[in-house]
Amino acid sequence: MYLNPLIFNSLGFTAEQIGSGITAAAFAGITTRFCTGYFLDKKYSYRNSIKVACLIAILSDFIFYYTQNYLGYIFGQLLLGAAAGIYWPSVELAIPLNCKRVNSSEGYALARSADAIGVTLGVLIGTIGTYFEYTRIIYIIDFICMFYIFSILINRINFFEGIENIKNNTNEDSSYKEKNKISIKKLILSLIPLLSLTLFITGVMTLLQNILPLDLANGGLRRPPLTEQSVATLVTIKLIALAIFQWPIGYIIRNKSSFYKFKCCLISLILGFILLSFSTLLINGYLLILLSFIPLTISLCIFLPSASDAIIKSSPSNFQGSAIALYSQCFGVSALIVPWLAGKLIDNYDTAIELWLIVIIFCILLIPICKNIK
Repeated sequence: MYLNPLIFNSLGFTAEQIGSGITAAAFAGITTRFCTGYFLDKKYSYRNSIKVACLIAILSDFIFYYTQNYLGYIFGQLLLGAAAGIYWPSVELAIPLNCKRVNSSEGYALARSADAIGVTLGVLIGTIGTYFEYTRIIYIIDFICMFYIFSILINRINFFEGIENIKNNTNEDSSYKEKNKISIKKLILSLIPLLSLTLFITGVMTLLQNILPLDLANGGLRRPPLTEQSVATLVTIKLIALAIFQWPIGYIIRNKSSFYKFKCCLISLILGFILLSFSTLLINGYLLILLSFIPLTISLCIFLPSASDAIIKSSPSNFQGSAIALYSQCFGVSALIVPWLAGKLIDNYDTAIELWLIVIIFCILLIPICKNIK
């Protein structure tokens, strides 16, 4: 779905309209995340939750494939957001439950590598489709993937459903029983630093997924607009870099402190967005865009497995579903606000340089918060 904005941009949708669709998806995701977290805490099978998410995603693929108007686009986004809201808390909880021979840090690093490889292959096929003027092939690919996940959940994989397994796979110490006595209010308060950082980073991810392609297609102050094929190619390169670096970086930092991990993440983001800002000022700015992909990719490779692992290790077993839902909720909240605001900013100023500078300022302000993340 990284190429989704390009498809509807080519149909004449404004950046604000595209952003509003992403906001609608985020709203649906926020609602379903709360419900999913509650049911997971009540020991509802995460395998069944993932199957429901697959069926809803398949329906959204059909709508996206055939729609040509704004109403259909909004409806498809609502279903896509609902599917994501059910899927992510379920799969994030499933990862440590199925880490039998590795610890949860390595499990999340491996899972994020699988995510990156899957997304990269999907966008690569979509990019090839743009050269044949058939970008909507991404919906067929997504349909096949969702159907495949649904089938293996039914027929092939034996999941470990016991919630107690987390105690063996998240390296919890002797304070485990005391942690189980924590109220949901105290849990939320203890997670505020991590959730604040997650809210920001997920907003950045939303910008990179939905707004950066629009920025490349519209052009910068001096950088000329790029064709749909060129934009898709650059997005593919970025995702290939993520797929290549995710496992090595995740493995290297697995035993580092949270402060070290998240500080490095923010510093890498600063470097990446400085390069993106300068790219708008140059005729050949796309070269700086390619260079910016290195620190941006490193930052995401650090954050994605580290944040998931930190949430699990900071939460008692009876609240892990809710904690994962809160963490996943950050993706929905940032997607609810960021695309719409960013879309209006681009429509008003015809460039995203102001947006990238704002992100740099927030990165600098958030570095001290990392000290409070356990």
